Amino acid sequence: MAEERATGRRDAELVRSELVDVLFRRHYAALLRLAVVMVGDRGAAEDAVQDAFVSLHRNWSTLRDAQAAEGYLRSAVLNRCRSWVRRQVTQRAPRPLLLLRDRTESPEAATVGREEAGSLVTAMRTLPRRQREVLACRYVLELSVAETADLLDISEGSVKTHTHRGLQALQQRIEVNR
Repeated sequence: MAEERATGRRDAELVRSELVDVLFRRHYAALLRLAVVMVGDRGAAEDAVQDAFVSLHRNWSTLRDAQAAEGYLRSAVLNRCRSWVRRQVTQRAPRPLLLLRDRTESPEAATVGREEAGSLVTAMRTLPRRQREVLACRYVLELSVAETADLLDISEGSVKTHTHRGLQALQQRIEVNR
């Protein structure tokens, strides 16, 4: 009897590890893009995403539904990014904005050039937190208005408002820098 339980636990652990591995392969790049936009530091972004996956693996048994894992990861990454930004503000230590290293495999390089990605991330970092979060969810993660509202726990109207204001502010910042 005890041997059957031990075998069952090992099987459950194997299934959990395999599911987390599949989620990692499918969502790592998008979550990394989200984190880079939120914190502006590739190393901190990688740490936030890695911590989110470790947390998911540890807390898998507390998920009510395996389908909730993707949402759990997004929320975990956003929360870790928010914490990182708060720590930077409270430490008052000016950190240089570390943009992407010269890697052709970077997720950002797949959509825009390195220079364009860098200037866009820099411009997004100047936006208020909520606008930055909404734009990252809508355009980096490609979430719908409803999905963004659910993830950030705000109304759909707020998502639309922050999207509109954020895009206007980005356009102004980009035009000024041309």
